[in-house]
Amino acid sequence: MLSLRIAVASCRFLSSRSSSAASVSVAKSNPSTTTAVESTRKLRNNEIGVSEDGGQKFIGFTFYPRFPGQQDPPYKPSEALMIERTRGLKGRPYWEKDVMTKIGLPMTVKHSNPVVVANTPSMCAMLWKVKHLIRVTPITFPQGLPEDGDTAGARLQQNGQLVFIPKLKSDALQAATQSNFTDRPEHMDRETLKKQLRLEWIQPWK
Repeated sequence: MLSLRIAVASCRFLSSRSSSAASVSVAKSNPSTTTAVESTRKLRNNEIGVSEDGGQKFIGFTFYPRFPGQQDPPYKPSEALMIERTRGLKGRPYWEKDVMTKIGLPMTVKHSNPVVVANTPSMCAMLWKVKHLIRVTPITFPQGLPEDGDTAGARLQQNGQLVFIPKLKSDALQAATQSNFTDRPEHMDRETLKKQLRLEWIQPWK
């Protein structure tokens, strides 16, 4: 079971960003006439304006709606991401290895060991550089987050769902209340056990 304390802690710092309303003038041209249409609408997140040909300008690209007034359905991005490595790092450039080490997936980590990171712009910029080496799965919370922040009994499934299993929580509490195995009088370390078994092998009649 993967420890998910960082997943729950990273999901409380993101907040929705409000966008300001602006008045833009869109010039529409056709083969016969050209008219200027004044429209007032709310700018989307990361939108910086409108181009002369009716496209919506974002940082790094321009989006052209299929029809005028098209609006994407509301979508709330995940606050945490599960990252898995899909390809090896042997023979890859050093800058890709550095990014994978910062994420938490160096060469010494197995492919089956995922990591949980926060869905922030800086982290997404690093993930974009190594997108051909990883698999990104948004983490969802179908049962919600615990109000007290107790992550005992939490399990991160392969599809990115973080679920809480009561039986796992009771097992964790039982293990915490039990005494340490090394403190028991019947406990033997490796060398003592190896010596005792060797004597029994040499003299099995005793």
